[in-house]
Amino acid sequence: MATAYNKAYLRRSEYLAWASPHCAKGRATSGKQDVRRKTAPTGSEEPTSVPAKRRLKIQEEQMMTNNKSQNQLDITEDMKNKWQNIITIMAKILNVPAGLIMRIVDSDITVFLSSKTENNPYTPGAKEHFEDSGLYCETVIKTNKMLLVSNALSDEHWKNNPDVKLNMISYLGFPITLPDKTPFGTICVLDNKENKYSDLYKDLIASFRDTIARDIELLYSNHSLHENNSKLNTLLAEKETILKEVHHRIKNNIASIEGLLSMQSQSISNFEAVSALQDALGRVSSMRILYDKLLITEEYEDISVKNYLESLIDAVAVLFPYKLKITIDKQISDFNLSSKKVTPLGIILNELLTNIMKYAFKGRESGLINISLSSIKNLATLTIQDNGNGISEGFDISESKGFGLMLVKMLSEQLGGTFTIENYHGTRSILKFEI
Repeated sequence: MATAYNKAYLRRSEYLAWASPHCAKGRATSGKQDVRRKTAPTGSEEPTSVPAKRRLKIQEEQMMTNNKSQNQLDITEDMKNKWQNIITIMAKILNVPAGLIMRIVDSDITVFLSSKTENNPYTPGAKEHFEDSGLYCETVIKTNKMLLVSNALSDEHWKNNPDVKLNMISYLGFPITLPDKTPFGTICVLDNKENKYSDLYKDLIASFRDTIARDIELLYSNHSLHENNSKLNTLLAEKETILKEVHHRIKNNIASIEGLLSMQSQSISNFEAVSALQDALGRVSSMRILYDKLLITEEYEDISVKNYLESLIDAVAVLFPYKLKITIDKQISDFNLSSKKVTPLGIILNELLTNIMKYAFKGRESGLINISLSSIKNLATLTIQDNGNGISEGFDISESKGFGLMLVKMLSEQLGGTFTIENYHGTRSILKFEI
């Protein structure tokens, strides 16, 4: 493993193309367990036409990227405790000093967890540089296969490996991979005496390995979900910023229109023209106030009806400065509505209040307007009552040709509500709709 060929992860197909005949030859001559050889193919045996230096650079970059990806995976304390119990039980069942879970961290291979058993020489956190470490686990990770070494002292390949210095002369280990097929590490047992490890023991450790792999897959999924949620939150924040900017620009455009209408109404003397401009100005004002409220709230999809409607009422009243003795009593409950419902509600209030200000108190020096909005369970009720002259006898809203009342009726239906208008100590209008 000291040659350049072994200084990076090999693509699995490339490795197998070279390893199969060499490992088969090893089995025929020595009868030893398959392990990665220290010699590399030369000349025509080169597994790829890509220049060696370039291939190695690419492989090293891939390895660093893979390691960086897995290092982001945090193992929970509950999962660590579970795995700790697994390897301790595993070591006790096999009657060996050490059971380990090894993990690749950056360019090192680390003892992630170590069994709590007698004569175990391995300490969690101990580490070796991964490449050319000579450790059993390096071969397991690079070949992505089980490795069994019954007695390293009688094996020329393993007799000088670092674990022998700790008197760990036999080894059985399995690779642990992440769901994206990059290596996480190994699960293994080591013994201070020769141990051939029965098939039952192999199946047992493989089963423990599969349990750990499923846990990692769950963590990996949660990690990916968390990253996706973070990306979605970022996109949502960007969307909200853009939407607020759109609202801001629309509000400015509406304010410009509002200003032009106001200037025009002040420059003409024709009563009907002024009245028409005031109607238009009131409708535009209701939209501008709505956008004002949307821009100052964080939850701009919902809006406080109390803040919005009270501001709207004040704005409409300002359009009629000559009505000096009209009192408006506001009883607005404080609850939120979606902007889709607040918009038609504001236009309805504007139309009704504008009509009252224009027609209800003709020939009178004072007047009172009561405006209330309440919410009981899922039903909202808007009531606008004045003590003015009232509407004509036999008035039928369904036959009204006035644009304002036609608009009120249409928007009431849009809200899925009902609208009634009647004489009651003046005029009383009632809108009911579900929220």
